[in-house]
Amino acid sequence: MSTTAAAGESSGKIRILLAEDNADVARIILFYLKHITDAEVVVCRDGGEAIAAMTQSPVHLAVLDGSMPVADGLAVLHWMRSQPEQVNVPVIFLTANHAQTYADECVAAGAQLVMTKPFNPGLLLRQIRSLLAQGTPA
Repeated sequence: MSTTAAAGESSGKIRILLAEDNADVARIILFYLKHITDAEVVVCRDGGEAIAAMTQSPVHLAVLDGSMPVADGLAVLHWMRSQPEQVNVPVIFLTANHAQTYADECVAAGAQLVMTKPFNPGLLLRQIRSLLAQGTPA
């Protein structure tokens, strides 16, 4: 697991989890997330790392790849919804699966938004800002 702190790791920062196994996609998303002031971005390469990172310290928002090694995005989302500290955390799903039934399954499991790949990084940033503006769970 690698951590990139855009504004330090002290408490009070917005903690965003990015779980994406494709290094190129993760780099693109990180480039855009640098525009969020006071954000600490935790980058995980698989679902197991994502769960471990959130076990150590809860997050304010998660961006999950739908298909990852160890545990896929839905498994991570189900785990989050079973944890009192993470039950209300906004989740954005990124997926190559264009089936509406899959998007419906993600939303039913608790995702606020499902974006299909390829996605517009600027739109992703706007959606993240919008969800964060709605308030972050304590």
